[in-house]
Amino acid sequence: MGEEEPASLDGQFFEFAKMMDKKRDGTTITLYNSDFWMRQCKLLDDRKVTMTDTGILFNKFSKSELDWDEWNEFLTELCEVKELDEEKVRDTLTNCGLPGQSPVLVPQYRDFFLTYKPKEKTLF
Repeated sequence: MGEEEPASLDGQFFEFAKMMDKKRDGTTITLYNSDFWMRQCKLLDDRKVTMTDTGILFNKFSKSELDWDEWNEFLTELCEVKELDEEKVRDTLTNCGLPGQSPVLVPQYRDFFLTYKPKEKTLF
């Protein structure tokens, strides 16, 4: 058995960029795939870092996909805005495993209606 190659951030970028569409070449990543990656490593938790935060910063580039250099710039800005330790974030993103190795719940707006309970109507 051969030695397993250590994970690298650019290797993870490539894998998550190709996630769910094997026809992609892995050179650019979409906001959805980037958010999925951040959810898998528990960085995007809807408390400290939200999908709104990542969406606003991602859309500053006015593109639907970012290449490696642009995504690094996006990650640096996210860490600055949210006051996160960039080195720790990069390490977490590197070591979270390949796409789908751990379960990821992507919340949907429809989930609100699954728990919605109407108020009791009172008769006067």
